[in-house]
Amino acid sequence: MLSFSHFNRRTIKGDIFGALTSTIVALPFALAFGVTSGAGASAGIYCAIITGLFASIFGGTNQQISGPNTGLTIAMVAILTSFVAQSPDHGVAMAFTVVSLAGVFQMLFGFFKLGKYFTLISYPVISGFTSGIGILIILSQIPVLFGQPLTELSFSLALFTSTNALLGLSCLLILFLWPQKYNRIIPASIIAVLGATFFYIFSAENLPVVGAIPNMLPSFNLPTWQSDLAAEMIKSALLIATLSTLDSLMTSLTVDSISNDLHDSDQELVGQGIGNIMAGLFGALPGGGATMRTVTNLRAGGTTPLSGILHALFILAIVLWAGEYTAYIPVAALAAILTHVGINIIDWNFLKRIHQIPLFSVALMISTMIMAVVFDLITAVLVSAFIANLVTIRRLSEIQLDNIKLFTAKDAQHLPASEQQLFTSLDDKVLLLNISGPIGFGVARGLKQSVSKSDENKTLLIDFTDARFVGVTSTIAIEEIIVSYQEQGRIILLSNICQRVRDDFNKLHLFDKIPSEHIFNSRFEALSYLKQ
Repeated sequence: MLSFSHFNRRTIKGDIFGALTSTIVALPFALAFGVTSGAGASAGIYCAIITGLFASIFGGTNQQISGPNTGLTIAMVAILTSFVAQSPDHGVAMAFTVVSLAGVFQMLFGFFKLGKYFTLISYPVISGFTSGIGILIILSQIPVLFGQPLTELSFSLALFTSTNALLGLSCLLILFLWPQKYNRIIPASIIAVLGATFFYIFSAENLPVVGAIPNMLPSFNLPTWQSDLAAEMIKSALLIATLSTLDSLMTSLTVDSISNDLHDSDQELVGQGIGNIMAGLFGALPGGGATMRTVTNLRAGGTTPLSGILHALFILAIVLWAGEYTAYIPVAALAAILTHVGINIIDWNFLKRIHQIPLFSVALMISTMIMAVVFDLITAVLVSAFIANLVTIRRLSEIQLDNIKLFTAKDAQHLPASEQQLFTSLDDKVLLLNISGPIGFGVARGLKQSVSKSDENKTLLIDFTDARFVGVTSTIAIEEIIVSYQEQGRIILLSNICQRVRDDFNKLHLFDKIPSEHIFNSRFEALSYLKQ
């Protein structure tokens, strides 16, 4: 969050230069995302201004540049289309209400300290998700480039030789071939837009153009709510909030790796949430952390939130003084920029190594990508993350089961000599169940099975010497083992329970199920008790 310490002479020069450089990079993308969303170029521009300003003031990543991005734009296209179809009169207003509601959800994510959990999604899911977004953005721009709907495309020579297609493909070629060493001075996207604009001005061709952006501030709009569409509005808002959160926190992690700094995930979500609330109220697209623009700011010298604030103000100044000139920018140039983005965000690195990656990870990535394209983004993330977590839990449970070992006297060579002697002297009448490491809910069944297979005539000593965490499900399994032993008239003892596990057992009143004289501070005490 911005504080007065961010304003100092040592960093202000770098912040100004970082803001200027990131503004040059951001402008064509903001226009392109606005046009693609269906809400107009101004919706993309004012997203960059509003979310960039408020996320910098209230966020938790010093160098973060926020604005519209690919995933959020694709989601917004679907949301706008759906709500306008269901409510022609109020659909657009409800779509922007969804943006503000998404901001509220993001703030709640931050207040409830959920930021760290969003970065725990497995890489194959993120890879499939981003690759799916890349395919979606390419598919959305093909009709713009070639001037025909996808369903009516016929790949003939005439399709590729139309002026609109040639202009768009030429811009795409510039984006791929522009040397990287010059890209830091003048981004390829600026060259493509300027080149296409000059072509339009000096040629007699009638091409689709962006249209002028009004040189006035956007109007404030009260939220619009429709009860019969409430469930869909909430679902859409959660999608926007999740996408913005993932983009923002992934960008924050990138900043950390470059700057050797540490961001505040939860504060970042609060800042992004405030930005999206304001964006929805003023008819702008939802925004999130923009990795390329943020890294550009960082590389150019931006070090404090002041760079993000200045970035937003520079864009505002350009719009107010030069917004009318967007009327000369051909839409084909912006389609080329987004097609280039779509191609680049497909995870080619993962796909090139697909033969080296385990089959499950490959299947997870491919299925996530297909679901993102065929169904929707939130279904892709939720289903894939659920499957990935189930498999991870199963694998962790298999590892944790190795931490549960059942010993008889002849197997207890690992015990200290004094304990081993006591154990042996009990004439093989005692079983020792040793629990070590963290024990989660996935091992509860295995815990009960290991005991159920034991000799029914033997006393059971459950030792927690190396156990530092026992989950609720496993605690209930232990409780069931205790009750089962007592119902059979057999003795069961517990030993060496650390304070954390003891506190968890107390919460579930586990100690009410076993006599206090059968709970010992050490394994030696428990064995001595049995010997006596």
